[in-house]
Amino acid sequence: MTLSTATEHGTTFLRSKAYIADALTHFFVDIMNSGRTVLVALLAVSIGLTNAQVGLALLLYNVGSALAQPVFGWVADRRGPRWFVVGGIAWMIAFYAVASFASDWVALMAVTMAGFGSGAFHPTGTMVASDSSTTRRTQATAIFFMAGQIGLFVGPIAAGLLIDRFGRIGFIALPVFATTALIGGYLHIHNPDKVAQAAEKAARAVKSHFKWPVVFALGWLMLLISTVSIATINFAPKLFLEEGYSAGYAGVMSGVWMLGSAFGGLAGGIIADRRGNRPAIAIGLLGAVVPLFLYIPAPDLARIPLLTIAGFFGGMPHSILVLGAQWQLPGRRAMASGLALGFMFMGGAVGSYAVGVVADQVSLATTLQWLSMLLILSLMAVPFMPGRYTMSSETGSP
Repeated sequence: MTLSTATEHGTTFLRSKAYIADALTHFFVDIMNSGRTVLVALLAVSIGLTNAQVGLALLLYNVGSALAQPVFGWVADRRGPRWFVVGGIAWMIAFYAVASFASDWVALMAVTMAGFGSGAFHPTGTMVASDSSTTRRTQATAIFFMAGQIGLFVGPIAAGLLIDRFGRIGFIALPVFATTALIGGYLHIHNPDKVAQAAEKAARAVKSHFKWPVVFALGWLMLLISTVSIATINFAPKLFLEEGYSAGYAGVMSGVWMLGSAFGGLAGGIIADRRGNRPAIAIGLLGAVVPLFLYIPAPDLARIPLLTIAGFFGGMPHSILVLGAQWQLPGRRAMASGLALGFMFMGGAVGSYAVGVVADQVSLATTLQWLSMLLILSLMAVPFMPGRYTMSSETGSP
């Protein structure tokens, strides 16, 4: 018995109120997460932070989120998802509200603390989504991530426009609108009943598919892909603000990567369900290299479509990698999701800090341009990935 009321045929999970509330919450969580990039860029310019210090601030944010996710996931596997989904977004709303009004340093600390709310939501929300269907598990998870990635697209654009118009106080609109998701999650996402709890307990006894080559392949892919993604969406706004562009334009340049990634993740999920994981990952990695390399020196009008295309291909592996962690630990799906997402956030944050250090020595524009080489290096792990995932069988094999 799944946590959703959806049936197991086709995409009927889209009619589940719990699934819709979960996806809507993901949308608003990531609106705030990505809107933070413009807010941090504004604070960095106001305070006078170097690229390395910006990278450190992003690292601290993601450390809180990353370290919290496996713990929250472990508890959610036993206690149910409701209060982690609802409580996670409530925590973020509170701290981003503080960041909208407080002094620069207090605002920066509040933004950092908000990461724990993201850490509570993501593994639990991912479990709710992936449990919504067994026949279309990758698609269900991909659409859930697509909702978040659309939020990641909208967030920096909305934050940039609001800050341009009203100053930093305008950022308060994002947590205010997020209260709609808070209400929806409270009303429609519930913990399992006794029958479902018994089924979940039985599921935890399922034999693990743990395989070390797959662990290393997943880790390599997650580290390099998340470094490219997080560094791009966090440092691109700073680059363009320093070059004299408006906060609105900087927000667009951060957001279009996630717009492309939203639809790319869905495409990757469909390809993985139909053709297998390896083709979906390889197509994504190869397709992102050239547009990611070209968008920095491109003219203004060409820059947006190039970065959107790079985001589309770069986002294709995302749900496949998270489900890979669940495949390794089928009886601990929320914890596995937390480990995967936490590693992505942590690895990407450490990589972004390294990008900031290198950028201070070379230049930010050159460093961002050559991030595309990390995607080529990540291709080495693709042959070690399972061809397909079998989540419910004890004898599942690649």
